[in-house]
Order: sequence, then structure tokens, then C-alpha cells
Amino acid sequence: MLATAAAAAPDAVADDQSDCPTRYQAALQTVRTGAFAAIKPARSIAFKGDESLPDGLIFRASATRGGTAEAKALAEAATIARDRGRATWIGSANDRWIADRIVTDLGEYVSQDVSPYLCGGVAEYLSTLQSYMDRIATSPSKAAGHHAVQTDATADAIRAAVMAMRPVPAPRFAPTLRVTPLVFDLRQSKGLEREPQTVAYGPQFDPALPPLAMTATPILALDSDDHRLAALEMLVGAARSNGFLGEKDLIAAEPLAAGPHAPAEADPETTSVIDASATPRPVLGRLTALKPLVVGQSAPIRDSLVRRALADAFAHVEALDHLAHRPRGGYDPMLAAIAATMDAITAAHTAACDCTNANVAAAQSSDAQSANR
Repeated sequence: MLATAAAAAPDAVADDQSDCPTRYQAALQTVRTGAFAAIKPARSIAFKGDESLPDGLIFRASATRGGTAEAKALAEAATIARDRGRATWIGSANDRWIADRIVTDLGEYVSQDVSPYLCGGVAEYLSTLQSYMDRIATSPSKAAGHHAVQTDATADAIRAAVMAMRPVPAPRFAPTLRVTPLVFDLRQSKGLEREPQTVAYGPQFDPALPPLAMTATPILALDSDDHRLAALEMLVGAARSNGFLGEKDLIAAEPLAAGPHAPAEADPETTSVIDASATPRPVLGRLTALKPLVVGQSAPIRDSLVRRALADAFAHVEALDHLAHRPRGGYDPMLAAIAATMDAITAAHTAACDCTNANVAAAQSSDAQSANR
């Protein structure tokens, strides 16, 4: 009985091994109708762009904090806004040929028939395709670097706008109340005698104490649409509370309950109404509604410093939103769909082509049964 069971093990292994290509070919058909099918509509966006997005930047930021790195991140965001999802490689005939060749090759791969060698060389094949994608795609590390730099720049611009809107402190002691000339009691170098000096009216300060530290600014969360929308509402709220916006001007700046469009009852003279269905990106829709507050001769915010600071903060939020909505790895929509197809092929191969592991396990089981006879 044991001899019969031991003899059947190699046949079972052989049957299981021959069944692996069949299982893998069936899994590839699922990839063909799923992930691979998504490449076609993504290709349309890659070549034509997404017409539901604004045609270019709403605000234009200035790189004044991060130097060259920030300038490159802003330039990349401006390119994304201008192209509206179009691929950066479509301007090169060679790059277009590479992209189309990858799609054609993938289509042939996921449509092939069963063969004994179907499970072999998959990793090498996908690695070759990836090397061609790397020729025309934005480097993932470069895209991540731009996003990180722009996140810091956006937080700085928001803090600068908040600081610009804070009220200027009034002097605590009027000059007419001082009966003696004001003489500042500056801290002396170590080891020198401190001579008595005339003290101005007002509180006394101990020169031996260290200067007061600046108030810590809370870290801004900007990694989602909701966070960026909350940052915009915070800026509008600061402008409201500090008197830079009147009640009539606030119609366009009211928080929106649903969608990036303005309330239906808004005054058309002060509100830019935007169709929610035409603006799938909520941050961009909100920025379009806020633009009249800081841009144009009729902008209600008359303080030039505050107006520039707010416009700069809005511009940096917009740039960050463009970088944040870029497909994974810095890819455009078409290359992102290709990458998703390659991932699906890898998953299908891992699940179906496990014959080597099954063969080893069965052989070990057969050896163990033979030893126990």
C-alpha cells in the first residue's frame, strides 16, 4: 500500500506541473479584460489631456524660499497644469514609438495560447519592459522629491500669509508720557562692568535672561484634498477675522457644502459660479472661486502685502495639488495603466506558476515516505 502511494507521487507532481501553464493562461485572460483594458482610455488622456481640468495654472507662484529645488518643483507643477494630464513624452516620435510598442507587446503577451514554457522567463520579460518605460517616464524618485519640496514650500507660504494678516502691535507707552529720553539698556559683553543708565518708563527687563523663543507654528497637514481645502478655508477665515474682507465680499469665500461650485443664491457680481461636474478636482475648483478675492483691480483685499501673500499661498497650494494628483511613481495616466498591468501579470504568475515549489514539496514527501517503509 505504501509502495503504491509512493509511486503515485511523481505522476501527481507531473500533472500539477503541466497544469501550471493552463492556470496561468486563464489568469492572463483576466488581466487582458481588466488591467490591460484600462490602458486604452488612459492612452486617450495621455494624448489629448483631461478637458475637465483648468487650462493652465489658476495662480502662479514665485520660488523665493527653496532656491533651485523649489523652482524645479514649481516648473514641474506648471507643466502638469498646462498639459492637463497629457504625457510629457508625446512630443518625441521615438518615445511615442516606445510607448506604443510596450502596449502592443503586452497585448500579445496576455492574449497568447497555452504552451509548456508559458510560466518561464516572466520576471525577465517584465524587467525588459520596465527598462523601456524608464526611458520615457519621469523618475519616481524625482517625482517624490518635487512633491516633498513643494509640500514644505506650501506650508511656508501659508504661514507667511497668516503672518501678513496679523494686526500690527501698537506701542504700549506713548512718547509724550516719557519724561526722560529713551535709552536702551543693551546687554554688555561678558566681563565688562555695567554702568547705571536711565531707564525708560515701562516694564523692567533683566538683560541676563535669554531672549524669548518664537512661538512654535503648528505643522500643517497637506497630504490630501481635505487637508488642502482646510488650509484654504483657514486662510479665508484669517482674512475675514482680521477685517480684510467685507460681508459682501465673503459670498465667494463661504465654505462649500458639496462640490467646488459656489452657492446657487450667490450674487453673480461677486461670485464666480463653477459647475461641479466640470471640475473633478475640489482644490482647483475652490481656488477658481477664490481667485477674484486677490486678483484684479476690483479685488476686495486692498492691502497689497496681504493680497500678494494670499495669492502666493493659493499658488503654492495649487502647485502641490497638481504634484499630489500625479499618478503613482511619477507616471502619466497611460504609463500608470501599463505599470498596473505589469503588476497584475506578476500577481497572476505568482499565484498560478508555483510548480517548482509544488515539485520540491512532493519530492520531499516521496523521499520521506520511502524512508518510512
